[in-house]
Amino acid sequence: MLTVNNTLFFIFFLCLLITSSISRASNENQYLLQKIAQAPQSNTEKNQWLLLMEQPGNSQYYYLVNKGGKVYQLQQDSPDNTSLLVDLQNSSVKNSVLQLSAFTLHPNFSLRDQTGFSTFYTAHIEKTTDNNKAKRLAGSSVSMPLAFDAVVTEWQLDLAKKVDKSKQREVLRIAIPTLKNGISQLSFNPYSKSWHEDFSQLYISLSQSPTLKKHPLYSGAILRIHPQQNSTESYTVPHSNPYYANDKIDKTLYLFGAGQIKQFIWPDKHATRLLISHQYSFNDTVSHKLSYSEGGEDWRNQAPKAFLYQNENALSANSLLVYRGQNAPALRNKLLLLSKNEQYWQLNSLSGDITSESTDNSKQQRVLPPPTVEWQLQQQALQTTHLSLYRDNRDELLFFNEDSGAIYQLFQQDIIQGSPKSESSGLGGITVFFVIMFASFGFYIFYQVNIQQQSAKSLVRREFSNLACTDDKLALNLFRRHQHEAAKVIVLTDIKQCQILLGDLVIGTINTTLGHGFNEQQEQALREIFHTEQIAKMVDGKVRRMSLSINVQENDKYMICLYLRKGSDRITKRSYFEVVDDIIDWCWFIANEINAEQTGKRILKPILTAADIALAEHKIHDDTPLHTQAANIRPATHPNSISDAVEAEQMAEVTNSEETNDGQTLSNHQNTTVIESAKRETDLVNTLEKLVKLQQQGFLTADEFEQAKAKLFK
Repeated sequence: MLTVNNTLFFIFFLCLLITSSISRASNENQYLLQKIAQAPQSNTEKNQWLLLMEQPGNSQYYYLVNKGGKVYQLQQDSPDNTSLLVDLQNSSVKNSVLQLSAFTLHPNFSLRDQTGFSTFYTAHIEKTTDNNKAKRLAGSSVSMPLAFDAVVTEWQLDLAKKVDKSKQREVLRIAIPTLKNGISQLSFNPYSKSWHEDFSQLYISLSQSPTLKKHPLYSGAILRIHPQQNSTESYTVPHSNPYYANDKIDKTLYLFGAGQIKQFIWPDKHATRLLISHQYSFNDTVSHKLSYSEGGEDWRNQAPKAFLYQNENALSANSLLVYRGQNAPALRNKLLLLSKNEQYWQLNSLSGDITSESTDNSKQQRVLPPPTVEWQLQQQALQTTHLSLYRDNRDELLFFNEDSGAIYQLFQQDIIQGSPKSESSGLGGITVFFVIMFASFGFYIFYQVNIQQQSAKSLVRREFSNLACTDDKLALNLFRRHQHEAAKVIVLTDIKQCQILLGDLVIGTINTTLGHGFNEQQEQALREIFHTEQIAKMVDGKVRRMSLSINVQENDKYMICLYLRKGSDRITKRSYFEVVDDIIDWCWFIANEINAEQTGKRILKPILTAADIALAEHKIHDDTPLHTQAANIRPATHPNSISDAVEAEQMAEVTNSEETNDGQTLSNHQNTTVIESAKRETDLVNTLEKLVKLQQQGFLTADEFEQAKAKLFK
C-alpha cells in the first residue's frame, strides 16, 4: 500500500509541474472577452446595479437589480428591450422602500406546475412602524431602539410574465439598527435537488452591526429558512438547523460571528458546506477571509479554523465562483477570485481545499499558498470601479461592468481561433499527451486502491452498527461493526433529536418540540412504510438501508446503520423485521425520555415469530422437484392426466384450507396486520415467480401457465 501511495504522489506531483509549466507559458494572452448584452448605464449611486442573473431555461434574458428598488428584464443583444419587472417604490408595499439589497429566483422558477414556479424573492430596507414591531425578528437581549426593518418579500409572475401584486407576500422581517445592516444576499443551494431534504431552503446573510456585534443575530450571520407559507406562519425553520433545539439562540441562525459577509457560495456540488467571503476582525486584526462553514459555527471569540484565503485588502461582492463551463478549459473546476491591484483587475485561482485544520493549541500561523494569477484584465472596457463575476445557465463565465452596463463572456483564445500556435504546438501536444497518460495511469491505480472504500461494507464500517442501553438505563452505548466494547456513550438527557432514515430519506423525527413525540398512529405509519419497502423486489445493485440519526447538545450527529442489504447480499446480520421492531422500540424509548408529554402509551408490543423472519428474508422455498411441482400446478387439460388433475386440485384445496386457518390464527393478534399483509403479497409474488420459472424451463405450456395464473388470482 505504501508503494502505491508513493507512486500516486509522484504522478500527481509530476502532473502538477507539467500543468503549471503549460499555464505559465501561455497565460499572457490566453483569454478574450465577447460582449453579449448591454444594460442601461448606471448614472447615480441610487441606481447602482446590485446583481445580474440569467433567466433559467432561456439564455436570451437576464434579470438586473439596482439599489433603488427596480428589477429589470434584459433581452440579450437588445438594450432597447429592457423592461421594468417590478418597482418596489410603486408596489403595494405599505411602507416606503429605502433600499433594495438582495434578489434571487426560486429553484423551481422555470418548472411549470411545481411549487415555486415563476417565483422570486427580494430583500429591502424600510422604516419600522408600530404595526410591524410585533412580527419582526430581533435579538432578544438588545435594549437599544431598532429603527429599520430588513424585509424578505415573495413575488410571483402571471402568465403574461408580469408581477401579480395580489400574490405579493412578506416572508420575513428582521429588525436592524441602520441602513448599512441589511440583508446582503439571498440564495438557494444550486446543487440541491427536489428529492433532497434541504431542497428550497433559503439562505439569508445579514450584515454585522458594530455596536451590536456581541449579539448573534447582528454579529454577521447567515439564516436558513423554508420560505413556503403554512397555515400559521409565513415561513418554517428546518429541523436540521444547528440551533433548532437551542433555546438561547434563535433557531433560524445557521452561523454567526462572521463579521461583514460579502458573499457565500457552495464550492462543491457533492457537499453542503459553504465558502464565505467576509471581512473579519479578531484580536484587533482586520483581514478578509474565505472560510469554510459546515453550519453551527460561532466566530465571535474564535477565528475560523478552515479558511482558504486571507488578505488585508477587502474583496467586493460577487467576486467568487467555481467555474464549470466549456469555453475556458484551463479554468475548469477552479475556484476563481476577482480582485484589483493598483492598476488592473485580475482573475485569480485558489488552490484546492483545506485538508488539515489547526488545533486550538496551535500557536503557529499557517502559511497559505498565494492565489495564482490566471489573467490580467487590461482591456479598456474593464477599467471600471465596479466589476462583478457571474455564471450563466451553462456555467460559462460572465463579467459585468456595473458602471457602463456591458456584459461580457469569457473565452479561451485557442478555443476560439481553432488553430494551434506556430512554434509551441508540437511541444504543447506532446506535453498534453504525457499529462493525459500519467493522469490515466494514476487514476487507474487510485481506483484499484480505493474501490473497496466505496463498497456497501465500508458504509457499515464508517458508521455505528448497533446501540444498547447502559445498565443504569441513563445512557446509550454505540458500537462499531464486530466490536463488543462501546465506541461512544451518549447520555439520554443530551439527546435533542432522533431521526429514522430509510436510505437517505428521513421518514420519522422525534425531538423535544411540540408534536414530535411518538404514538400508536406514528408506529403504524412507520410500519406501512417499511412494509412497502420490504415487498419491493431487490435487484442487483439496489441498496436497502435502515438507520437511526441521533443529535446531541453539541450539534454532533451519530449515524447507526442497523440494516444494510445490497441486491441479494445482506451485509448486516439481523433480519429485516427484527430490525423494524428494534427501530420501533427505540422510537418509543427515546420519545419517552426526551419528549414524554408528547408521547402516547404503548398498548401492545407485537411478537415476531420465526415464520415472519423467514418471510422477510424470502427463505420459504419449495424443495419439491420441478416435475412434481408442474404436475401439481398443471390443470386437467389432457385426457390422460385426469387423475393427476383431481389429485392436484385436492392438494390445492388442502393448501388453501391451511392458508385460511393460518390467516385466521394471525388475525387474532391485534397488531400484526402489516405482517399478515406482507405475507399474503409475498406469497403471491413467490408463486407467480415459480409459475414463470416452470414455464421458462418447459414444464408448463403457455395455456397451462395462463390457466394456473387465472386460478391463482381467483
